[in-house]
Amino acid sequence: MKILQINSHYNQGGAARIVACIHRQLLRAGEESYVAFGRGRVPEEPNIYRIDKPAEIYISALESRVTGINGWGNRAAAKRLIRLMEKVRPDVVHMHTLHGYYVNLPMLFRYLNVRQIPCVWTFHDCHAFVGNCGYYFACGKWKDGCGKCPNLAGYPSSLFFDFTAFMWRRKKELFTSGERKVIVSPSDWLTGEAKKSFFGKYPCITIRNGIDVNNTFFLRDRGACREKYGYQPGEKLVLGIAVGYSDPRKGAKYIIRLAKDLERKAKVILIGWERKNDAMLEGCTNVIPLPSTSSIEMLAEYYSLADVFVLPSLAENYATTALESMACGTPVVGFEVGGIPEQLSGGRGIVVKPGDQQAFTAAVEKVLEGGGTLLGRERLAEAIRRENSTEKMTEAYLEIYGRLIRGDL
Repeated sequence: MKILQINSHYNQGGAARIVACIHRQLLRAGEESYVAFGRGRVPEEPNIYRIDKPAEIYISALESRVTGINGWGNRAAAKRLIRLMEKVRPDVVHMHTLHGYYVNLPMLFRYLNVRQIPCVWTFHDCHAFVGNCGYYFACGKWKDGCGKCPNLAGYPSSLFFDFTAFMWRRKKELFTSGERKVIVSPSDWLTGEAKKSFFGKYPCITIRNGIDVNNTFFLRDRGACREKYGYQPGEKLVLGIAVGYSDPRKGAKYIIRLAKDLERKAKVILIGWERKNDAMLEGCTNVIPLPSTSSIEMLAEYYSLADVFVLPSLAENYATTALESMACGTPVVGFEVGGIPEQLSGGRGIVVKPGDQQAFTAAVEKVLEGGGTLLGRERLAEAIRRENSTEKMTEAYLEIYGRLIRGDL
């Protein structure tokens, strides 16, 4: 089979690492796999193509902020993508995150729909079936049509105009033309939401995200990892990882309040920190801010040396970082949103009411003190190896690809 994946990034961030895992596993399985992505570094791997140029992305982002219309720019990038598809002639196009100022949605879907190319679309957030935002929080307008958006300032942001009703109508028209589509989500929560949307006419199924549990995210010696990075054996260490702590959705304020509450009890390590956010750390004496890293090995070692990983997102689907942490034997504390309760069930972590700082801090303290009925490190890592491996995820996608091609779906 020839499979072409499309995503905003490659191997940078949660969804992008999922794309990389599928691509590599497909190649190992002897399939003909390709990836087209919009932004970021081009890796030294086979069959990977960046379709956008940095200047085009900046222009598209500016246009989106000024006009309030996202996904209608980047015509040059869309033409490159279409030329690639004409060259590859994929049996299946597997789409992931399409927002990110890198592709023209009308051009892409007109091409796919006219040629009736079988499509798998994995939802990593809600953007596909709402007017513009990635997560709708408590807003339910997306079920019947957006407009008068309460979150215009959220990503992808608009500075002046509200075109969410227009985009919702056009998305419905573009995205639901053609019959050969399957909608996938890694969480039962988002699969259920997709069924309620205009995508309900298509098969909507759940395939859990998979990660590399054999070569990267596995149980490591905690003491050795701590010694490597200069931490003491008996220290209590809390870990957080995010891209964009300034985004309120990521819940940085809850980690910072947590750090102050645990000032004499634990150190809080924040990976992905940007100096522009330093003012947020005023009064914190036990926070260790670290910049983003492209080293997956380093991330795995930090997951391994921590006592607990915190995920205070106020909206989330099925967090890859949570899987990575648990695969390294470190439990997770997060808010009860999206697919997080599914991930942390069965003693893998603790979920608390969204925004409840007291409960969040208490749950972290409980893990640090060794209380509760959480799985031990070995059992936790084994559960993720069993249920969330790259191999298991890719096998599920291969079955869907085959059924789409055969017309069984």
